[in-house]
Amino acid sequence: MIGNAPHSSFLSSLASRSPPFAPVRISYLESIRGLAAIQVLLLHFFAAFVPDLVFPGHSSALAASIHLSPLSFLYDGYSAVYIFFTLSGYVLTRSFERQSMRPQLQIVARVVRLGLPALLATVVAAALMVLFGKANVEAGKWLGSDWLSRQWDTDLSTISIIRDGTVNALFLGYRDMPGAVFLAPWQQSTEQSFITPLWTLSIEFYGSMTILLLCWCAQRSRQLWLLVVILGAVFTIRSAYLCFFAGHLLAVAYCAERPAPERASLPAALAAFGLLSCVVADIWQPDWLISLYSWPTPWLFAGQFPPMQQKAFGAVLFLIGIIHLQVCRDFLSKPWLVERSKLSFPLYLMHWPIMCGPAAALFLSLNKMAGTGFAQISALVSGVALAVAASKVFASVDRYAVEISARLRGHAINNSGVRLDDRAEMAR
Repeated sequence: MIGNAPHSSFLSSLASRSPPFAPVRISYLESIRGLAAIQVLLLHFFAAFVPDLVFPGHSSALAASIHLSPLSFLYDGYSAVYIFFTLSGYVLTRSFERQSMRPQLQIVARVVRLGLPALLATVVAAALMVLFGKANVEAGKWLGSDWLSRQWDTDLSTISIIRDGTVNALFLGYRDMPGAVFLAPWQQSTEQSFITPLWTLSIEFYGSMTILLLCWCAQRSRQLWLLVVILGAVFTIRSAYLCFFAGHLLAVAYCAERPAPERASLPAALAAFGLLSCVVADIWQPDWLISLYSWPTPWLFAGQFPPMQQKAFGAVLFLIGIIHLQVCRDFLSKPWLVERSKLSFPLYLMHWPIMCGPAAALFLSLNKMAGTGFAQISALVSGVALAVAASKVFASVDRYAVEISARLRGHAINNSGVRLDDRAEMAR
């Protein structure tokens, strides 16, 4: 398309048309992402140092009660990941709806945005493995966390670092996590990864390309866009990619920008039902979801385990609920929270090597001197604090990746005659 041509397409008209309400900056979405990153961090640190809270089969009655209560949502990292995906669908729609021309540059920019931090974080993880050894293995044995002991089961080599930080993270994914099943012959397990949370990046990347495709279709015609949305949503209904379609549709409807409804009963009910669905997913799933997952058909994307897909549905409902509650918007819009939430991606990447390296080593050291209980608490608290500090340092890498990505996308903008002012939209 030529930049000076009239905006006659469906999504272009949505982007250029003045909405029937005062436009607002949706900075509170950044806070949601930041809180979701904390959920992921807590899940992993609890699984490592307080495994009873995460693996209730071998836990005390108190830990089991917490695990089956709404409190467990505070460290429900899987639901948080699905919130990430839905937010990406929203934010990327806002960005791509005005930048769907020159898609090859958009793809390269996305690779840089995700790939550069992933690769450098993998290098950091390898360096910590050299400094502290695989302290997680012995720490996991002391703590009874077989999960912790199995991590970092990888060779420390240049090839493995590059492969894990680029090919695995962005394109292949991992065989024991949801993704593209047809790539399984070339995939490794997450236990062989330097940073296990990298499993989400390939889904993030392909989900980004899905949003780019939807915006490209919308530039052509509303009918084409609607057809692709329907077919895509049905095809991905039992996978994590459904979250991107949900985020895209929320963006098309301006859900985050519109004023919150005066009546809060329905959004509150949606948020509560979504949270409940996530909390009970480990012990109960409806029969229709189990049947949907096990249905052997090539016409639907290969399914996740039913508990994970239930968390995906629940996370979408929870997000829809809270973005329509004014009380939640007010809290999430507080400047201090928005500012600190900009560390979400660095924190997401950095907490893992901190946990397996220095935090595990600290536990082993204190366990010999002061006992297991004190060592657990110290490793947990110190590890979280160190992860936050490391994320602040790593934030410069994240900003650099955003800047390069913005320049690449700016090249596409300049050649098309379209200008994008809000660079915050380019952060994800």
